[in-house]
Amino acid sequence: MKSAEGRGRTLDEAVDAALIELNESRRHVDVKIISETASETIVEVTVIDPAAAVLGTTMPAAPANGKGETARGLVEGLLKHMGVRAQVSVRTGADPITLDISGRDLGALIGWRGETLRALQAVTNVMVGKHLAEGERIIVDVERYRQRREHTVREIAMRAARQVKMTGDAITLDAMQPFERRAIHLALEGDPDVTSSSIGEEPERRVVVGPRKSAED
Repeated sequence: MKSAEGRGRTLDEAVDAALIELNESRRHVDVKIISETASETIVEVTVIDPAAAVLGTTMPAAPANGKGETARGLVEGLLKHMGVRAQVSVRTGADPITLDISGRDLGALIGWRGETLRALQAVTNVMVGKHLAEGERIIVDVERYRQRREHTVREIAMRAARQVKMTGDAITLDAMQPFERRAIHLALEGDPDVTSSSIGEEPERRVVVGPRKSAED
């Protein structure tokens, strides 16, 4: 089987670099993360038979109950390969499709500020890509981390808004993941006195909270 090493600032960039070298699509490859730092991700991308095994198990065909079950089976195989004992379920009524991973001592799957979870979600979307429509994606959550984190960043947004109103100065928050930035924007969109915007490039993209200028300014 052909393999290539890819490097990039994000997992997606690293995978894309390897795919260009292999002249393959994401539907036909297996991705292994070699190393990941704040500035660079290195992956090994291996060409596979679309009908062959993924991480040592046979890739299931899309079952009658949909893409969510296909993704769940693939993630279960990935976790087993990693030696992680956990249960994977498809969240009922979620749009986009969301996989919930539950179990004991799963902090390592989340990582610092969710970075490992972010990588796991990216790998999941690579593996299940052949079953998804253009632009469709799978969300992966561990012990409802995303829900808890969204609550935390909403509180951060409110504190920042109060400080901006007191000082009149804009505040630049720490770098956040896309779903966290979205939670910030949603929390502040109805505030008549402050505004929020995103600056920078991934993975250092940040939200700036500043005073909303009146029409007379």
